[in-house]
Amino acid sequence: MAVGAKMSNTIFTPANIFKAYLDCRKTKRQTINALKYELNLESNLARLQQELATKTYYPSRSICFVVTTPKPREIFAAEFNDRIVHHILINQVQHIWEKRIFIPNSYACRKSKGHHYGVSHVLQFAKQFAFYGQFDIANFFSSIDKDILYDCFSRVILKAHKPNFWKEEILWLAKTIIFHDPTQNFYYKGNPRLIQLVPFGKSLFDQNEKTGLPIGNLTSQFFANVYLNELDQYITKTLRCLAYGRYVDDFLLFSDTKEEILRWRNAISIFLASNLHLLLHPRKQQIQTTRHGIPFVGYFIKPWGITVRRNVVKNIKSRLYVNNKRENFEYLVRSVNSYFGHLRKAKTNRLRQHLIEKHLSPEIKSQIKKAC
Repeated sequence: MAVGAKMSNTIFTPANIFKAYLDCRKTKRQTINALKYELNLESNLARLQQELATKTYYPSRSICFVVTTPKPREIFAAEFNDRIVHHILINQVQHIWEKRIFIPNSYACRKSKGHHYGVSHVLQFAKQFAFYGQFDIANFFSSIDKDILYDCFSRVILKAHKPNFWKEEILWLAKTIIFHDPTQNFYYKGNPRLIQLVPFGKSLFDQNEKTGLPIGNLTSQFFANVYLNELDQYITKTLRCLAYGRYVDDFLLFSDTKEEILRWRNAISIFLASNLHLLLHPRKQQIQTTRHGIPFVGYFIKPWGITVRRNVVKNIKSRLYVNNKRENFEYLVRSVNSYFGHLRKAKTNRLRQHLIEKHLSPEIKSQIKKAC
């Protein structure tokens, strides 16, 4: 990796690239692509550094497939080499937005945030206010305007207290990732008929090359927060709605009057259309009393407590049944721990006991109890 060793004024150093590789490997090490990459690790990382240093890097072919749970979604997954590049970018810029830009009421895909943090916030708001409004953005990921996104991103980078070479490399790398169109170079994995289940407007194939980000990439999650930070700032600073929470494109407004929430909604609809080229989903919006309960990230939140939504319990039972049939102890333990981690946020002692007693085979159940 001699190229990077001779270049001090660059973010594409051997240390940064290797750290990004280790970060990428944490959740992907047992995948075929990761194992293949590791067979020639040194030469692969050296080639990647050469491409980045000379700005000849370009994303490779994506893997396209459709998931059907909880609803049909089109996924464009990047190759392992490109995932390393995504980590390089995020490792360099994420702390800037976390320290100075993002508000604490944005919960998704952030360190020390997430589902449970968001639920705790929403519970406190439910205790303080009589009404809430819940809204969703129509076809969010496939509707993101890349020019607007890059402008939002570059404004922050150009103001950062960083050397010019850092800004230049960050902006080049971000532009390469943002404006890459995965529909131009991909291979489809799985049943091709499933693509027909994806509703019109939610697929990148329905958009032009300047619109939409692929679901399934680390950078897409981060860029989604960069994009909707414009909405966060508008709601909290211009509209002065401080009782607000957002998880990706699902957001909540709290007030003591319906009329105030209606005024906010109308103003937000205009702001989204004119500034971000987004539309509120016409059917996924409601204004209710907090006593009615708030469906949010798999929970049902009321001022006096939290329960788990019925469809979540149904999905857990279905997945436990499938995993139980596999008779893979380690896999099943991980699945149970993951499910129960979600359930423990709510009052679910009886439900957890029921799931163990009724939905696991006697052999697996005894092993689960020993392991837990």
